[in-house]
Amino acid sequence: MELEANTSDSSKARIRIAQTRLIIDNVRVNVIAAIIAALIVTVVIFRYRTEPSTFVFFWLVVFVGVSICRFIYARRCESTTLLKDNVNRVLIVTGFYMLMSGIWWGVLGYVYIDADNPLINMILLMVFTGMAANCAATMSYVLPLYVVFVYPMMLLAALKFHLIGNAQYQWVTALIIIYLIISSITTRRIRASNVQSILLRFENLDLIDDLKVQNIKTESALKKAEQANLAKSRFFAAASHDLRQPLQSLGMFTTSLAAQVDTLEQKKVVSHINRSVQSLESLFNALLDISSLDANTIKVRKQHFYLDRQINQMATDLTELAMEKQLSLIIDVDSHPVYSDPILLSRIVRNLSDNAINYTQKGQITISSERHNDKVTLSVADTGLGIAEPDASQIFEEFVQLNNPERDRTKGLGLGLSIVKRICDLLSLDLSLESTPGRGSTFSIGLAVGDESKITDHANMDADLPVSLNGLFVLIVDDEEDVRLSMESLLITWDCTVMVAGSGSEAQQQIIEYGTSPDVVITDYRLRNNETGSDALALINKTCSKEVPAIVVTGDIAPDRLVEIDELNFPVLHKPCNTVRLKGLLTSIQSTLTDQ
Repeated sequence: MELEANTSDSSKARIRIAQTRLIIDNVRVNVIAAIIAALIVTVVIFRYRTEPSTFVFFWLVVFVGVSICRFIYARRCESTTLLKDNVNRVLIVTGFYMLMSGIWWGVLGYVYIDADNPLINMILLMVFTGMAANCAATMSYVLPLYVVFVYPMMLLAALKFHLIGNAQYQWVTALIIIYLIISSITTRRIRASNVQSILLRFENLDLIDDLKVQNIKTESALKKAEQANLAKSRFFAAASHDLRQPLQSLGMFTTSLAAQVDTLEQKKVVSHINRSVQSLESLFNALLDISSLDANTIKVRKQHFYLDRQINQMATDLTELAMEKQLSLIIDVDSHPVYSDPILLSRIVRNLSDNAINYTQKGQITISSERHNDKVTLSVADTGLGIAEPDASQIFEEFVQLNNPERDRTKGLGLGLSIVKRICDLLSLDLSLESTPGRGSTFSIGLAVGDESKITDHANMDADLPVSLNGLFVLIVDDEEDVRLSMESLLITWDCTVMVAGSGSEAQQQIIEYGTSPDVVITDYRLRNNETGSDALALINKTCSKEVPAIVVTGDIAPDRLVEIDELNFPVLHKPCNTVRLKGLLTSIQSTLTDQ
């Protein structure tokens, strides 16, 4: 808002025209996707609703009619020159169609959400949240368009869940409201970034025009470009941190909810939610890997191990992913002793396998090995689309995706192969590619042969984590209330004694009032008022007159911040943190305290 307030009227008009053009360009894809979603929802409702209903067909006809009108109007606008005089009229008409669509989706939810049809409830909720997320990405340029579409749809659904009267569905109402608030905040930030990007683009275009006349402005243009890159990096890091906060809460609440539901239908819903959370986590983890590589905070721990044991640990997950696409997964890896970092090697193989599965429509994925003298070659082959020779040099660049012009999010962010290349460089591994367009690709990695006499059998060393942590006293320090509540809820299900605080001083006050030091502190790294987790831990240790074991949780991906956190020498969990990993760390700390 401050940015727009300091912008001239002419620049505001140019920004509004650019934003409107972006919205018009997105209408075609959005309308097609919405009609497909409407058809699927109609079939599901008609097929699984216990009582036949013809209203859904009337709803579908009206929705398709509104969508076609919206599509035709957008096509007309594509051939129209947008000016200051007509841009507001275009936005008003577009907003009217968005409002009609949002209300009509909300009506569908209000009519068909009920306690007797959990499957329909789940499908509708997934479709609504998906469309809200898509709207945030494609319609955030003009905030009222997002509001008039998303708010009627989500609020009518939330109202219907509330009116059901079932206590369990009250949670759904609350989660929808929380989702709506967080989505709105994120949409505003995306819009602000968009305005800044458009302004910078216009400034760069103006500079280019001026450079044609005056070469003296070259240095100024370079500064503008650097500012644009810095602004993008700052926004990227801030957006990732802010999005990880609600995702962290959602993951914790999902784990807690899974331990409390009883019926099969409820468990199915929780399972679907958990899979969605895991999908988001994988996208954020790819961003974290890139930032960690940029910050040089990934530690290499090479050791001797058997290759087949390491690969077989991933077999179950990879097989499930392949089966979802009706692909065959063949693992033909021999018991070769190799010398490398097993964790980072697993990351390489997982990224290559995920990439192969994403871009293979039929056939098989093969993971195989072969020894040649002092080298073991590990290969991941597919029968997918293949890669043309001119494109082979690009696939290892960040955010590059071939054969994915629509940016299908199920195919990731285009970071997987970039991460593979950089980890291979980190481990000094040879990475090669052989590919034939239309027949498939084979990625190969050259590994050093290991020493069998130095291999330790860890197969039976990992015991199952205990169900209960037997009253372990945990202090949570986080400035986000949702994160504190979700973490507290999770720890209580593990039988922990929990104390929460929003800052180091609040934690100090509670420790003094409670009269007992915590067994372990779980602290966010970035707190309010420029306080860090390190500052909070120092104050807690001073109050307790001893060094309390700690776990640092962070949503930061900025390389300089990752370096700061790495220098603390505490266990670090990145938001959204893995609950199994968290429980493992707490169990380890508890064992250490018991042995003392």
